[in-house]
Amino acid sequence: MTFQTTAIAMAVAGVVAAPVAVQAGADEIYASARVGVDYTDKKGTQDTNISSHGSRFGARGETDLGNGLTAFGRYEWGVDFNGGSEVSDTDGEDVNVDSFSTRHRYVGLKGDFGSVTAGRTYHTFYNFAVGGTDVPWQGSGANMVAYVGRTDQGLTYAGGSDALAFSATVYMDRDDEEDAVDYHEVGASYTFGNDMTLGLAVQGTAADLDGGTGGTVTGKTIGNESDKTVLGVMLSGISLGDASLGFGYQSQDDDWSFLVDGSFNNFYAHFETEHLDSGSASATTTDDVDPVMYAIGYNQPLGRKTQMYYEAVFKDADSGDSDDDSTALYAVLKYDII
Repeated sequence: MTFQTTAIAMAVAGVVAAPVAVQAGADEIYASARVGVDYTDKKGTQDTNISSHGSRFGARGETDLGNGLTAFGRYEWGVDFNGGSEVSDTDGEDVNVDSFSTRHRYVGLKGDFGSVTAGRTYHTFYNFAVGGTDVPWQGSGANMVAYVGRTDQGLTYAGGSDALAFSATVYMDRDDEEDAVDYHEVGASYTFGNDMTLGLAVQGTAADLDGGTGGTVTGKTIGNESDKTVLGVMLSGISLGDASLGFGYQSQDDDWSFLVDGSFNNFYAHFETEHLDSGSASATTTDDVDPVMYAIGYNQPLGRKTQMYYEAVFKDADSGDSDDDSTALYAVLKYDII
């Protein structure tokens, strides 16, 4: 699909969506274009592109069913304004990747009992151990033991009382006939002070990994390609006047990661370090590896529905080969069409 075709599709969606948004509420139909210039230096190769960074359009809503029960749902697509990208197939031929991808697709019910959500979205581990310290642009997640974002085929129950919240998710995405539930997540958080939140989450799997890297795998592995449980802790919303801080820690067997991020007005910074033990399932060398990644950025509001963001992301892979390190620079214009 070409850029022109994608633009036409977005224009048609806007024309159709506009009257619906007026009737159903401005948050029911939405679209956001995020396109900019990016420079990357990786594997000894420098490249500069015009790229789409998280552009999307979607629809969401909810309906009062009476008796304290509400139904809700959402479908959101990612849009590549460059018309997709070419990759090589198994025969070595260049093929075009679809310009559209699925970001969210879920339905649910909520009421006094809490909520139940089924489908692709942010589920328990992300919400309680990642989300509060996640950078919204590019520089986040590469050095976490388990960066869990929008995950599919999840069934989540969420509830809470006052400052306490809790949740549980099961995934039914098995790849063998032995386990009906392939992996699961549980989490809880407590909010205190000025919106400071302490979150804890655990992700487990029914997988069996025999022999470490390259061994026999039964079921779906998690985190650093392991069958070991992942523990995540997050402390976010620490207020220091106009500045705020957040911390995160994850562990899986002998692997661990630590992050800290902070913001001041429209500036932000994010730092992640990870320890990969030589004896863990994720090891690719005979030595321990400690990669580091950090990002710095600035959000520049330009006016109604319009914003620029600038970000620099640096990663030291700690592999002994400088070509494995990377640098990325971004300057992106975000415009909320609807």
